[in-house]
Amino acid sequence: MPQQSVLKGLSRLNSFSQGTEDTDGSSAPSSATGSSNAGFSAFFGGKRKKPKNNITKTNSTFVAKITTHENLAKILASRTGEDVYLFWNTGRTFSWSSLGQKPNEPLSHILFSKAFPTSHDVNILTRSCDHLDVIIGFSTGDIIWFDPLCNKYYRLNKQAIIKDSAVTMIKWMPGSESQFMAAFHDGSILIMDKERDDSTFSAPNPPNDNTFHVTRPKHGKHNPISHWQVCKKSITAFAFSPDLQHVAVVSADGCLRIIDFRNERLLDTFSAYFGALNCVCWSPDGKYILTGGQDDLVTIWSFKDQRIVARCQGHQSYVTGVAFDPWRCDERNYRFGSVGEDAKLLLWDFSVGALHKPKAAVAAQRRGSTATIMGTTVGGVAGGYKPGHGSKGSISSLRGSGVQIVRPPEPRSHVAMLQPLMAKAVHQEPLSSITFREDAIMTSDRKGHIKAWKRPPSLPHYP
Repeated sequence: MPQQSVLKGLSRLNSFSQGTEDTDGSSAPSSATGSSNAGFSAFFGGKRKKPKNNITKTNSTFVAKITTHENLAKILASRTGEDVYLFWNTGRTFSWSSLGQKPNEPLSHILFSKAFPTSHDVNILTRSCDHLDVIIGFSTGDIIWFDPLCNKYYRLNKQAIIKDSAVTMIKWMPGSESQFMAAFHDGSILIMDKERDDSTFSAPNPPNDNTFHVTRPKHGKHNPISHWQVCKKSITAFAFSPDLQHVAVVSADGCLRIIDFRNERLLDTFSAYFGALNCVCWSPDGKYILTGGQDDLVTIWSFKDQRIVARCQGHQSYVTGVAFDPWRCDERNYRFGSVGEDAKLLLWDFSVGALHKPKAAVAAQRRGSTATIMGTTVGGVAGGYKPGHGSKGSISSLRGSGVQIVRPPEPRSHVAMLQPLMAKAVHQEPLSSITFREDAIMTSDRKGHIKAWKRPPSLPHYP
């Protein structure tokens, strides 16, 4: 059976939401941003370009058929700043529609002949009333840069000239008009530019299986810009930190990896109890990271303290999507949601100060913690740590030093366990993802059903 993807992103004329990709290829909306970020702007520049090929007139065998709404021009001409658009891919199709349109009447519907769309993203920075940059990854490794407003596109990694592996997640670099990051089934990540031509590329084999290896091609004018070999198993999801300094990556080997994006350096590796990790997101303030996976748990990690804060037990099957609710988070309290293959939506509240720390954890803290230290390479230069050499500080002093620190999962008796605030079966099919909007919570499942759950009205504030 081909992999399916549901809702990937939704947008207003003046603000866009970005989507997340799950391990099975299903996707759905994630939290809205509403403003552009310039954290990576130092890396990017240049004149904005548009794709050249008309997808409605293409002779490419990659595209089987495109169908547009008969009143598309009229609908686009009459849109307002409050219009919301949905982008989704299911099977071999990619579609987009206005939220107010009938589900069976999309604005455009593209059928691909040789590949399945697996992930896509809308560029927040370049959107305008007459221009949208959408990037789409495929099961064949192909990548398409597409503007649905003019039906123009450009194809990258054609015939696997750079990477012969399925795209598992793709996202625009925040703050960039042209660069994007693509994760692949073979455990690698590529940084590419939509405006560059592709060049034949062959990544060298890492010195050993436990290294994070970065390769920067010498040509400098073609794709890829950079190649990361992160792990040996499929990367399932990644998420940029709010300050745009780090990327959290989860994979089928059950590890959460924190990567310093600017310096292309692996900082930390955390292991799950068992099975793959499927999804990841950051808290709005960047202090915490959520992951969900095949252990049926949601895990809260403290980025600063490099430890697990709590495990969240409530799902009865794999967790497929996690997201913080930015309208219910402040400096001390956090609200987040999760969805899973049990078709349930769970809402959670947590405050670090209110979490009960098990007695076993207190005793273990007095004894100290351990971590497995492995070598890492950047550009072919090996790094390692030998006891008694270098810094005499704690394990945390090695963070960012080029040493891969693998932190094994803590015993359940050492970690606080959080119970959900609410658990509700909201679909009949396994859920794929969750998005929080100011006025609603949106969920989607693998059969392509999208539901919007309206929030209760806010209580009035009296003086």
